[in-house]
Amino acid sequence: MNWKKGLTLFMAVGLAAGVLAGCGSDTASDKKVITFGAETTYPPFEFAEDNTYKGFDVDLSNALAKEMGYESKFVSLPFDGLIPALQSKQIDAIASGLVVTKEREAKVNFTAPYYHVKLVMVVRQDTNNVNGEADIAGKTVGAQIGTTGAMLAQEKPGTTVKEFDAITTMLQDLEAGNIQIAMLDEPVAKYYIQKLNMKDLKIVPVGLQDHTVAIAVRKDDKELLDKMNAAFEKLKANGEYDKLQQKWFGDIQ
Repeated sequence: MNWKKGLTLFMAVGLAAGVLAGCGSDTASDKKVITFGAETTYPPFEFAEDNTYKGFDVDLSNALAKEMGYESKFVSLPFDGLIPALQSKQIDAIASGLVVTKEREAKVNFTAPYYHVKLVMVVRQDTNNVNGEADIAGKTVGAQIGTTGAMLAQEKPGTTVKEFDAITTMLQDLEAGNIQIAMLDEPVAKYYIQKLNMKDLKIVPVGLQDHTVAIAVRKDDKELLDKMNAAFEKLKANGEYDKLQQKWFGDIQ
């Protein structure tokens, strides 16, 4: 079985289990379970490796659940399917590098922010005509479906926006010359270039937007929101949050 088929099977099994889970009693352990949804091709926030979900969001969510006295499960979903899955109660929370926007705040409640990121442009090493936001106009731009990067690119005149489910596919298209710019959050761009050895790509040094990232819960689930915020304060106070930040972002320069 090649890695793509294996990952697809793993994600499908995770989805099937997660849809049935919900936030309730786990019959095996008689403990409450929180089902988190994430788009799991977004390292270092969340990704699948060795049949396991890993990343900053995964570790943070597990730590929050433990602090609250819950167990946690992760379900992999397309990014643009996360909020609908939350609203339909297939999952209990979204922990997927989700940027807080006014449009999303109308649909979900956000916890206190747990990370701040900068939206950046990634181009090929031989690109010299992309130096700032104004240079997006007239280009063929890649972005993940439903992201703030896609929204920004769509505002620029003459721009062709190609939306992707997976970051890897988008960056491969950039390497192949099928798009001219890829829009990504800076830690994710650095991870792909440095950790996954995409040395033909570079980050444009001028950032585009500063974003606040938080966990999303349903509008009517104030109890879970309050519990998560209280647990997050404890993780910051006891140093666990700082340890997780160092683990996942400390060696990305």
